[in-house]
Amino acid sequence: MKYIILFLIVVSHNLCFGQFTKVRRVVDGDTFVTESGERVRLVGINAPEMKDFYGVDAKEHLAELIEGRDVELTSDHKSKDRDRYSRLLRYVVLDGVDINEQMIREGYAYALLKFRFDRAAAYTDAEAEAQGRLLGMWKYSEAERNEPQDTPITNITQIDLYENRYVIGGLVVMFIVLGINYRLKG
Repeated sequence: MKYIILFLIVVSHNLCFGQFTKVRRVVDGDTFVTESGERVRLVGINAPEMKDFYGVDAKEHLAELIEGRDVELTSDHKSKDRDRYSRLLRYVVLDGVDINEQMIREGYAYALLKFRFDRAAAYTDAEAEAQGRLLGMWKYSEAERNEPQDTPITNITQIDLYENRYVIGGLVVMFIVLGINYRLKG
């Protein structure tokens, strides 16, 4: 009986307060990988992609905030548990601070209002504040933010090598090409 009570306490604690995990590495401005290898997407925000304007800045800022640190992950009552890429959708809390909201408030991400989530109003206010104070990407004009980025990704740390489907697909194509070349020469 005492084991059942202990189990219920642990489960209810995780449901109410979330779970703690260590951040192994940041993938981009709204995604990271935990020590256990789980991919987590910050719910309610959308940071620029790595190839887009301010994408590298957003990734670097999120890395400064959470990489190598223990964070609390909490779920959202209105959102799905995972996105279409099987990433966990979570709020990230560090020292009592909502990191998702902080990324928006400091101008490194947008409020992602395309989907329903609990903190939409707060995130909308945070985005308006960042725009009003010209923080982060908002210090640039809309024309500058929408300019095509021709800067190639040259730093190997900017590329997510853990996208297994691309790595495996590339290896398969490479072996097929090498095999065809070998047969033609042989």
